Amino acid sequence: MENTHNFIIPRTNLIGVGAIKDLPNELLNWKLSKALIVSDINIIELGYVENIEKILKSLFISYDIFDGIKHPNPTVSFVEDGLSYFNKGINLLKRDYELIISVGGGTNHDCAKAIATVAANGGSIIDYEGYNRVPKQALPQIAINTTASSGAELTMTSIITDESRKVKMVITSPMTTPYISVNDPIFMMSMPKEITASSGIDVVSHSIEALLATEASPITDALALNALNISFNYLERAYENGNDLEAREQMMYAGAMAAMAFNSAGLGYVHAIAHQLGGFYSQNHGEYNAVLLPYVFEFNATSVPEDRIRKIAGALGIEYKSKSHAVDKITSSINTLRKNLEIPSELKEMGLQKEDIGIIAENSLKDICCFTNPRQGNVEDISNILNSAL
Repeated sequence: MENTHNFIIPRTNLIGVGAIKDLPNELLNWKLSKALIVSDINIIELGYVENIEKILKSLFISYDIFDGIKHPNPTVSFVEDGLSYFNKGINLLKRDYELIISVGGGTNHDCAKAIATVAANGGSIIDYEGYNRVPKQALPQIAINTTASSGAELTMTSIITDESRKVKMVITSPMTTPYISVNDPIFMMSMPKEITASSGIDVVSHSIEALLATEASPITDALALNALNISFNYLERAYENGNDLEAREQMMYAGAMAAMAFNSAGLGYVHAIAHQLGGFYSQNHGEYNAVLLPYVFEFNATSVPEDRIRKIAGALGIEYKSKSHAVDKITSSINTLRKNLEIPSELKEMGLQKEDIGIIAENSLKDICCFTNPRQGNVEDISNILNSAL
């Protein structure tokens, strides 16, 4: 029987303190003339985009800046606004962008991937919802990361909210994977505490879901286990002291490794439900994950082999006595970390209304992240998870 576990990441990944200095050498042979930078006002004000402008100017690459990403949940309207740049003139010439550069966190990278996808394929980003529905290669992209969380700079997935349906669409295709990713901790030093917390707990969620996912392999396991271990050792340090370069660097590695893991292994119900909560209430994705993770982990545990639970316990430094003991200790450790990061403990604090649970549960089961969850449930199961976390 076939048992394929394809491993897809950008062809070049610049990683580590000072990695941004290697970007000009990567671009030198591309012989590009025009680029579109996708970012937001906050990242621009921090000076990160200016660093990229200097690189482009040194290579005589003309560029425009799209700064129309207004909040941390990427939307269809943001994508359409970005695409409008292609129909405007620059110096009386057509804007034939040959490259899209995203600077920021997951929202900016997801919007850039979506813009690049539609620019190359036409139509609307809504047309490409689902798995492997992008027929042609997206425009080349470089993703310069400023957070250690979503992994969007490394993955073939974009999460875009369709405001008309209150649904977060998952668009997954190898055709949308960036060509180059840049993870330089220097770009992450100014992350506020609340973003450090929510992005870091997202890494924990990626790691655990990748370990439990049905498409997990020895390669993704190695990455996810190390990412989980690093997160529990360094996330609180980065949260307490944003200038702790070692903690920032370690969380950068954890974020990248967790992304590489889930990009091939898949995710599960934590992300499927969190996506749809975000589609309804537009609250922080990482915080939704933090609240949901213990409940979904307990739900899945009955379908997870004992050896896999043992490995997760080991990554967290939990002494293994039995499967049930380990599950209790793992959920307790997640809740303790969430509490120490001052993340809310209940979904009602992030907008969930009891009357919305039914439709959110239905939407969650349509999310492609469900396909690799280790235990398949129904609307009632998802509703029970939401009610427990309410």
